[in-house]
Amino acid sequence: MQNIPRLIKSILKKPPFRQFFVLWKAITASWHIYLEKPVPTEELAHAREAASLPSFGFFFLLITATVIATNGLLVNSSAVIIGAMIIAPLMNPILSMAFGIVTGDTMLYQRSIVTVALGALTAIFVSYLINLLLPIELVGSEIIARTSPNLIDLVIAVAAGAAGSFSLTRKSIASSIAGVAIAVALVPPLCVTGIGLGIGSELATQIGQVKVTSFDVATGSFLLFLANLAGITFTACLVFLSQSYGGIKQALRLIIVWLGIIALLSIPLSNSFKKFVIQNRITLQIQQIRKNYPEIRKNSHIQHIGVRLKDDQALVTVTTIAQKGAITDEYIKSARDTILDSVSKMGIESVEIVLRVAPVDSEEYRF
Repeated sequence: MQNIPRLIKSILKKPPFRQFFVLWKAITASWHIYLEKPVPTEELAHAREAASLPSFGFFFLLITATVIATNGLLVNSSAVIIGAMIIAPLMNPILSMAFGIVTGDTMLYQRSIVTVALGALTAIFVSYLINLLLPIELVGSEIIARTSPNLIDLVIAVAAGAAGSFSLTRKSIASSIAGVAIAVALVPPLCVTGIGLGIGSELATQIGQVKVTSFDVATGSFLLFLANLAGITFTACLVFLSQSYGGIKQALRLIIVWLGIIALLSIPLSNSFKKFVIQNRITLQIQQIRKNYPEIRKNSHIQHIGVRLKDDQALVTVTTIAQKGAITDEYIKSARDTILDSVSKMGIESVEIVLRVAPVDSEEYRF
């Protein structure tokens, strides 16, 4: 505090155009952007080669992560699933694969692909066995959330690939790879695939009247894994090239291949994204309609809203608890017309509403 008057006097002695810079330096303690140099190519290549090898430690961590993630999915615990994401080592061979592409190291690329493939099969098989030992026919929201990937998941994978690959090129932020592993889940989708295969041909779940089969669970979750794999690999290649690792000439062919894989995956992901947007639009419309009927909103409670799309038709299933007589025909007709008007521009030509009401008697007690 005693140095403040001295600092002010020192600043005032400077020319006007210098006073701001002197003050900024004093306040920020000579803060400036630190331009850290990338990790040397030889050092990063050695680390990527080691990460591409299917070691005992790799499979040990992968199996334990799979056990944790599978049980977390079965008990519907997001905290347990996040813990498994941190342990899972699948991100490392994927980044090694991208490094092999840009540097033209065919052996590294092929070895990394084999490691990723064996790791994926191991995770699926272990989760399949766990599901056989703990036969569960009803699954929770954590599993369902990984059965309908869309373009948003691909964007997350692209961003995670950029963050993960860049963190390898800077020693000061190398620890960020754990956060990247959480952002883009690789093992949980594989676990859901194993769970779906373990369920067999029976229904995996039935929420309201929106049915999800074991085929939906297995294929949807595996599509999510492929989207994550392709997004990470493609973006990691671009980041490595931008940091002067390798060269575009030897990498161009395989980068185009992975870009083609992303394009193919984008077709089902785009369809899922359209369904996602429509489902959210319908859900928001139902909430808005309830605001227009305050008496119904006061005397009812929605437990579940399910939306199923088939071609240009939408089946909306609403499960609610309400007082007897609270839900009127006028309310249902208004809801259907409002929803249809909202989604008609998105290719939906008809809307069918199935309302299931659990009637209750409301009584008030005063003492």
